[in-house]
Amino acid sequence: MEGALSSDRYNDRGGSSSSRGGGSNDYYGSSHHRRGGGGRGGGRGRGGRGYNNNNRHRHHPYRRDDHGGGRYGGGGGGGRRHNDRYDGGGGRRGGGRHHGGNNNRGPRQPANRFTTETKSVDPQYAMMKQLTAMVAKMGDLGGAAEVAATMGGDENNNSEAAVVMMRPVVKAIGMNVSDLVEVLCGPQNAQLFLKFGDDESATTTTANNDDNNEEEASEGGDIAAMNLNDGEAKEENDVKVINATKQAGTLSTLLVSCAYGLPLQTPSYAALTLGVDVKAPKETHAGFAGRCVDLAMRCLGRDLDMALECRVASGVGAHAKGDDGITIGENDKDNVRCLAERTGGCGNGNQIDAYYRAKFLLRYLAYLTKIGIVAAEDGGDQSFLGLLQMLAQAATNAAHASANSNDEKKRALGRASRVLASLILSVLPYAMNNANDGGEKGLSSDTISDLVDVIESNVVGQTSNYSSDYDPGSGPLNILLKGELDDAHLAGEMEEEEEDEEEEEEEDGDQPAPCADTLQDLLRTVRKLVSSSSSTRFALLGDSPWLALTMDAQSSSMEEQEKVPMEYSGEQLVLDLVGGGEDRCKSVPYLLSIDNADDSVEIICRSLDGIVFGRLAIFDAPSDGGDDDEEDEEDAEETNPNLESYTKSYSLGDRFFLADAIRDVLMCHRPMVSDAGADRNNAKEVAEQVWSISHLFLGADSGDDSSSKGIEFGIIETLISLIVQCTPQGSGMPSSSPLNEHVYLSRVLLELTKLKPSLIPQAIVLAVSGMFEDFMPSLTTTARDNLGHWLSFHLTNTDYQWPKSYWEHWAPYAAIDQRNSRGDFVAVALWSMATLSPEGPETVARECLPAGTSLVQSVFLNHKRSNVDVSSTETDLINRIWDTSEDPDSIRQHIISDELLESYGSTIRSIDDNVDNSMSQPKVWWRTRLATRALFHPVSRENTRMISLAEKAWKQKASADGDNDMEDEHPAEDGRDETEDILADLSDAIARFKPVLLAAVARDADAYDSEATGKVDDDKLLMAGEVSILSEIGSLVSAWDSTAIFSLIECLMKNQIVSSLAVATWALCDNADESTNVSPQWWKVVSLAVNKAITDALSKVESSSTDLGGGIGMIIDDGGANDGVDSTEADVNRLDEALKAAVPILKYSLERACHLLSTTNSPKKIPIAAADLAEGMKRLSRAALFQLSSLALSPSPTLTLSNLQRGLMSIDADGEKLASACQAVECDGEQEKKLLQHVAFSVEKLF
Repeated sequence: MEGALSSDRYNDRGGSSSSRGGGSNDYYGSSHHRRGGGGRGGGRGRGGRGYNNNNRHRHHPYRRDDHGGGRYGGGGGGGRRHNDRYDGGGGRRGGGRHHGGNNNRGPRQPANRFTTETKSVDPQYAMMKQLTAMVAKMGDLGGAAEVAATMGGDENNNSEAAVVMMRPVVKAIGMNVSDLVEVLCGPQNAQLFLKFGDDESATTTTANNDDNNEEEASEGGDIAAMNLNDGEAKEENDVKVINATKQAGTLSTLLVSCAYGLPLQTPSYAALTLGVDVKAPKETHAGFAGRCVDLAMRCLGRDLDMALECRVASGVGAHAKGDDGITIGENDKDNVRCLAERTGGCGNGNQIDAYYRAKFLLRYLAYLTKIGIVAAEDGGDQSFLGLLQMLAQAATNAAHASANSNDEKKRALGRASRVLASLILSVLPYAMNNANDGGEKGLSSDTISDLVDVIESNVVGQTSNYSSDYDPGSGPLNILLKGELDDAHLAGEMEEEEEDEEEEEEEDGDQPAPCADTLQDLLRTVRKLVSSSSSTRFALLGDSPWLALTMDAQSSSMEEQEKVPMEYSGEQLVLDLVGGGEDRCKSVPYLLSIDNADDSVEIICRSLDGIVFGRLAIFDAPSDGGDDDEEDEEDAEETNPNLESYTKSYSLGDRFFLADAIRDVLMCHRPMVSDAGADRNNAKEVAEQVWSISHLFLGADSGDDSSSKGIEFGIIETLISLIVQCTPQGSGMPSSSPLNEHVYLSRVLLELTKLKPSLIPQAIVLAVSGMFEDFMPSLTTTARDNLGHWLSFHLTNTDYQWPKSYWEHWAPYAAIDQRNSRGDFVAVALWSMATLSPEGPETVARECLPAGTSLVQSVFLNHKRSNVDVSSTETDLINRIWDTSEDPDSIRQHIISDELLESYGSTIRSIDDNVDNSMSQPKVWWRTRLATRALFHPVSRENTRMISLAEKAWKQKASADGDNDMEDEHPAEDGRDETEDILADLSDAIARFKPVLLAAVARDADAYDSEATGKVDDDKLLMAGEVSILSEIGSLVSAWDSTAIFSLIECLMKNQIVSSLAVATWALCDNADESTNVSPQWWKVVSLAVNKAITDALSKVESSSTDLGGGIGMIIDDGGANDGVDSTEADVNRLDEALKAAVPILKYSLERACHLLSTTNSPKKIPIAAADLAEGMKRLSRAALFQLSSLALSPSPTLTLSNLQRGLMSIDADGEKLASACQAVECDGEQEKKLLQHVAFSVEKLF
């Protein structure tokens, strides 16, 4: 997201104290730490937070009357801030080498190696950057908590009961706001900070500053509001372009940008709005709150259009400059995410960012309503209630228009209705009046209940047509299966599990519909909150830092003025979403009049990815006082006390708001890179922000220090639930949203472990243990693999610290011959760790696993291959290819020669021995397989080497532990060349020896054709040869080394040795009748083939458009003009060719997978191979749809998913036809029938 979402640099402990000061990047150079930071060598810069000797006066960076002093007094002798001079602080660390004290021994600065020129810093630019940093950290929970810890209950000068009852953290934030208001509205500063409209001078950085100050800009917590557009309102294409940021002013723009970018600080920005509006000079700068609200509504209109992906008839997005007549901070290149990120994921990066901005803007407006600045209900349609009712009506209209329709345009309206419903439900808890503000402001519970009824009845509830993408079993993105896998059991477990199954079947009678996603969870939480406001301890809903603000009482006395709570005395503001002639928002008016709307506006909301997430509750829900209480008490002694606190004291509402806040932080503070190359934030800062949420929960007495006890389990539960639904690695799809990025989430969790080493590791261990025992048989293949990949990443980066007892407990599951979910999870984790380690399985055996464990044998050594059966002919061929680098043509002649048949004849049976006359028999393609084994020998050799080293390390570790029976008498020699890059060498060799493989396939095909009886289909015969190549490679490469297998297959397709359809045929074992032979990763291989087919088809279209004949291409420079060529027709042609290439592969894969699924037969539980096939079909359908959209639709400004849907219908491949094909497959097993129904439902929903 833009702006403040990337402004988290202020949390750096080595951050800059001011534009020039701030000390070095060490522990003592922090402007927010109690050990004060100094300026550069005693120059400009304010001291850090310090305390005087009696520890009664709190220093705050915005106060004018504070001085350093105390034990950790702020340094920065002679420092300057806000045009006021400060004397250097005394104290033990006030001066000296760490701070700019009075001894002139400031830290030595590094020499500039590149230039001797001095950077010129625009004072106004530096001032605005400092203001940005102050506003961005004003409501920071971590800093406020540090201050609150030192505050006494009687130190507050305000004796109002409401202030006394405030949480200490909120008091500290309120005092921060009060201090900043005094600075901003002072007689000298108001003219500088509160300028707006015609008084707004050019506060943007000049081009010189953009070039020279890039380094400083990256340290100041900049946001999008810092660079504003200059100039008056302009006319563009007969549309009046309004410079909204200039009209609002610098501070208003900055405040609104922070409000929609820093979700945990929203109350402080509402308080700042009140404070500045009341304190600002009325003669010159009145109406500050009105300017903030007006800008917020303009931003909200823009963001609603972007979140719903509203397009006008010309195809230009409604948010484009000049289209809505509003420009809002578009010149801040350093603070706008790069194009790849804005359009990343499934192409909806802008949509996701806009949704979150709209969500936080509504929250900001809700707080202003509770303050009394915005009209709650009295403003009619333009009150806050009127705005929510308008959005609810738009959502209802969109939901009704999309009911029971497979047309893509109407399905887009259905998705749009859920986006609006999510926004409405998200803001309702924050708009509800509460005891802290007297219970008179905000929306009443009855009003909120009416809005919830509208949403539940029409959009999200059980009476609506809503079906979650995460519904167990049937959802396209389901995390859980509808039932459990038919896992292999350990000895002694069978009877116990059968008894548990019978009990579960008896209890499963009339269960309510599952709460499968965050939207359903949000609806349930708001409904519960309306009925009982005490159902949650989440404090952000009621935090009111504005109650700490005071103003002078109206009195004629000349004596000292009495302080009274600050109140808004102006006329309540109304909310104008449309803006009259401005046309701020197009989507909502369109939806309100959808029955009579024309075609000038179109809603193309493509996805809910990044907006709605799956829900996975890992830990037990709070007890409801039922019969299980006695069992819980019995188990309490063995339970971690923090886990017990979490499960008992965190209600379902608490858990939802905690998870929602974590997702908001992960989204808003995520690292970014701008188009200008500037980077913002890192995983450590994100982890600190996540942990700061622990300050947002009330205790039993609203001040209990243990109010957040056990919160680490809620954090881990949320992060792991996001990790298991991440986009799978190797799927051919990017992450659908930042919260589906596996590496990002893993890094944040890793930093949390470092931040809280006494809490997070224990929570991780208990979470993984619980999932292993209770959830593994119910997880989908993708969720299980994601969990295994994350665990491997985490252990690799924490020195493999994991309890030995867990490995010992897991080992028997991996040793079972029959596949089972728990054994697969362990194998994925260990093999993934091996791929992340430079020495592969050897590192895992030596450093991770306990001595003598059977996991090494069952996971790694089972893949050990023997070289005993390698014939002399194969050895000779390997030598000719890899050792002597013989000419490929001579090897080709050798591979097709009769001499090879004679020398290799003793191992080959005649074609007559092929009883069933199958062209898929290995003996038919003996030349092809021989050439393949020789060409890919380095893979086999490396696999053998790594497994042998793992065995050696395993035996040595066991011997050192006292098990002498495992000592290796003949340790393997490691003859590896450290400079060898196997995949790079093979890539070159495949291109060089391509004639050898093709000649071998042709020779084997001729031999089969000449001896076979009956007519032979040449295309099928050649495909069988290509499949034999892939089969041989599959036997050489480890099944878990997906990187190697995908790279080799991609290289073979690139060199046109195998076709895309042959890859799909091999992945689904076309020559086998049992599903157990199919790899769980089959759909990733097919997705790779689909991508290659589409790419090749589009390349042919491009080359044919510039081909002059004879293969001669022509480069055309038309200066951007089409020269009369219909671009729409060309785009449609591209789409048609892409469909012709991809659909046959997709149809074959779905039909083949359904057939294999039908061969299994299970009456009660789901066979694991059948679950792999069902999950694979959903994932493949989703991947194919994405590839068609991104490769064939995205380059076109006019084509949409509706065009893709019509194209699929034209070749009988739309969702209804594909679903019918799945349902037409006959099978006997009850579980298989359900799986086929689930697949058909998902495919129809996707297409």
